[in-house]
Amino acid sequence: MWAALYTALVLALFVRFQDPNAPAPRHAPLPTSGEPLGLVRLHHALFYTLLLGVCPLEALVLGGGSAGRAAGVIAFATGVACYRWGAMALGESLSPLVRPRPAARLVTDGPYRVVRHPMYVGQLLIAFGAPATLGCRWAFAVSFAAALVVVVRIGKEEDALALVYADYAEYRGRSKRLFPFVF
Repeated sequence: MWAALYTALVLALFVRFQDPNAPAPRHAPLPTSGEPLGLVRLHHALFYTLLLGVCPLEALVLGGGSAGRAAGVIAFATGVACYRWGAMALGESLSPLVRPRPAARLVTDGPYRVVRHPMYVGQLLIAFGAPATLGCRWAFAVSFAAALVVVVRIGKEEDALALVYADYAEYRGRSKRLFPFVF
């Protein structure tokens, strides 16, 4: 049952459906000079490795404990929902890079009214919910590494956003980074 829930959540995270009548999908922006590509690659590598390699492998080899699995599913599912909602709200402004897309608008509505980085909230919930769902314990080492990379990336993104958007300082002053009313 836990493996089936895990698989369903991974599919909900990665599989995207497109309206056949929608315009052709846009391509990812090309990195500009100074883009921290090493950080971007590390960020994606840690999450893909955790979700598609470390957690399933640990569960297969070690079996996994039973404590915390339900909480893991809840965190994982909530993380997927936050991630997908944040991506939908960004729309054409969504980019895998640290720097904003050329001509992208600063998004401050939807989940971005509540926190500045809802997709990263989702990723953090996924990073810790995924191993818990399968009862993994050793995989949490990758979860902590992924969380550290997210924190570093947020700092770099906020610097880049402040350079591009004149109203980012005001937005930063009225919103929290990751946790409403706290941080």
